[in-house]
Amino acid sequence: MQRFVFLTLALTLSAASTVMAAVGAAPKDDSAPAATTAAANTTALAPVQKTEIRDQTAYERLMHNSGVTLQWLWSDDRGHLVATDKNDVVSIAGTQENAEGSLAIKGDIVSIDKDRFVFRGTILIVDAPDQGRRCERTGDFEFKATGKRRYWRLQQMQTCDHLTDYVDIYY
Repeated sequence: MQRFVFLTLALTLSAASTVMAAVGAAPKDDSAPAATTAAANTTALAPVQKTEIRDQTAYERLMHNSGVTLQWLWSDDRGHLVATDKNDVVSIAGTQENAEGSLAIKGDIVSIDKDRFVFRGTILIVDAPDQGRRCERTGDFEFKATGKRRYWRLQQMQTCDHLTDYVDIYY
C-alpha cells in the first residue's frame, strides 16, 4: 500500500509540474540546476500509438520482469515493476523505496529489441543519495542489456546534480 501511495504522489507531482510549466509558473528555487527542474520545462510527450516489438523474447522478458532498482537504494529488495500490454502499447510502472529514498518510473515502451528498449515517460528519484534531492526526468530513454547481464540499464545515467543514477530493470 505504501508503494501505491508513493507512486500516486509521484505522478501527482509530475502532473503538477507539467501544469505549472504550461501556465508559465517559475520553479521555487531558481538556483537549482537546470536538469533537476527539467520536467517543469518539458512539453507534453507524444503518446505511443503502438509499441514496436522487434524481438519476442525480449518482449516476454519485459512482461515477466523481476523488478527495478536504483543503486542508491542497494540495501533494499528490488522494487516492483508491472508491465502491461493494452491495445498494442506496452506500459511499465513501478517503485523502489526504503529509508534512503525512492524511485518511481511510469510510461510506455516505444520499441523493444533483442538487447534494448526505448521508454517514454517519467523517472523520479527522491532523497537518494541525499535527503532533499529530487531528480525528475521526462522524455525518451534507452535501457540496454550488455554482456551476460540479466537486466537492462538506463543509458542516460548522468543528469541531475551531475550524479550518475543506475536504474536497472531485471529479467
